[in-house]
Amino acid sequence: MCGILCSYKNCQYKNDRLLERGPSYQDSKMFSDAQICMSAYVLHIQGNTVYKQPCCRDKMHVLYNGQYLLTEETMQSDSEIFLQIVVKEGPLQAAQQFRGPCASVVYDEAEQCLWFWRDYFGRRSLLFCKCDNGFLLCSIGDSNYGSWKEVPATGVFRYDLETDCLNCYLYESDAKSSTKSFISCFSCCKLKPGSIITPVTKLNRCITAIELEWFENVRQFDKLLLNSVWKRSQFCTKTNILNDNFLNIIEKRHCFCLDTQNVCPFHDLNNNLTSSGSKVGVLFSGGIDCTIIAYLLHHTLPEDESIDLLNVAFGNYETTPDRLSARTSLSDLEDACPSRVFNLITIDVSLVELKVQRDRHIRDLVFPHNTVIDDSIGCALWFAARGIGHNNGTLTYSSARVLFSGLGADELLGGYSRHRGAWENGGMEKLVTELEFDIGRISERNLGRDNRVVGDHRRDYFTPYLDADFVSFVNSLSVHYKVDFTLPRGEGEKIILRKMAEKHRLTTSSKLPKRAIQFGSKIAKLECRKEKGGDVCNRLLK
Repeated sequence: MCGILCSYKNCQYKNDRLLERGPSYQDSKMFSDAQICMSAYVLHIQGNTVYKQPCCRDKMHVLYNGQYLLTEETMQSDSEIFLQIVVKEGPLQAAQQFRGPCASVVYDEAEQCLWFWRDYFGRRSLLFCKCDNGFLLCSIGDSNYGSWKEVPATGVFRYDLETDCLNCYLYESDAKSSTKSFISCFSCCKLKPGSIITPVTKLNRCITAIELEWFENVRQFDKLLLNSVWKRSQFCTKTNILNDNFLNIIEKRHCFCLDTQNVCPFHDLNNNLTSSGSKVGVLFSGGIDCTIIAYLLHHTLPEDESIDLLNVAFGNYETTPDRLSARTSLSDLEDACPSRVFNLITIDVSLVELKVQRDRHIRDLVFPHNTVIDDSIGCALWFAARGIGHNNGTLTYSSARVLFSGLGADELLGGYSRHRGAWENGGMEKLVTELEFDIGRISERNLGRDNRVVGDHRRDYFTPYLDADFVSFVNSLSVHYKVDFTLPRGEGEKIILRKMAEKHRLTTSSKLPKRAIQFGSKIAKLECRKEKGGDVCNRLLK
């Protein structure tokens, strides 16, 4: 993972948060004639040597933040493989071949153009800022500098330096609202809708009742999800854990002085903190989505490696829904995987610390988003990803360099309450339309925000449910495999996932209802009970 910055026409910009994303190696390359400066901030996670960026060959200059997720062993870094394909086949083909998470900027010196894009699901952050006569592309924005937008994950963009014209190679036949908003920043644009291949199969809209082949489809569902986790866990086996130097980072960034020790459990950190010793962690609410991920990680990681389960709570910590679910699901996991060590790290956040860390870090990372729900999710995710809490009473920091999330399962499998509401108001036809809408806007559901928040802790972030092959299979299934809303909440949603959980003896977890992180952790309405999720959050405004 890394932080990337590209400025055009000498836009002067500096953001120290890029160093948090990429502390291992930093370098810049200036192209005076084109007035372009490319800067990379690399986080070295795996292997013995750092692959330096910006990487260059045959007048192609590349900034790459992503994972190729190879299915075969190789000593090459993802960035090196990406550069080879860019040089051989061009940026447009490279963008379509790399199906893993990425945000990329390529300067083609020979053609005098600048290519940039995010992957189809928008799993890596890339922001755009118009400034003077030029612009910036950067992993992290700054509310004190210009006007920022997310680069839409709707296609590949090519900016011609000689004509100042933006060519937009889009997945869909129609430009989404996010694309239209973005291209309004340019005086000249050429839309090329449907000019690149969408990496996932379209949703099966058939609502006719069919005879369900549960055995075969659950088996295939299980196999593809396991493969998605396996590809990412192979990356993890080559990963180094966060070492003792991380203590110094924690002390510098998180040990603030308060009047009473009770509101900050991290005083005298070097004497109190214990490393978990794990390479891999799961953002763990105790729900079925993340419990399945933890279970599959057990089957892909070496037997002697522990897995951290990071559970965050606000307010009355031990009585929050997510804390109760986490302990229940931990029991399921320990019964199903008796040889594996699972470290349930309970992360308790006081209101005082929430306010301090929002002011110090979180507000800048959530930007340019500014709603109440952005604040709630961004704060909960930041504290969870920080990974400092208690493991069986011992103050512990997670040494995991890679965190897994269950994000995406609800959109794919009808897990939200609005899906049940659509069925109640308009039957299967309205439900399928709602599912299609949710799947189509996954890239706009602030995965870039989540990447900025998690990356601030020098950790990488995987979402196995958003693997292209897995999504394609789920989209091909009849809606009857996903939901049966004649069943009660906790049973009628995500049916095929629940059947998979039952198959693997995760019996209690398979019946837990969906709770969004802001409600399960009890951060929602902690500071203001009258606000709604879509309201502008004054706490995020400077």
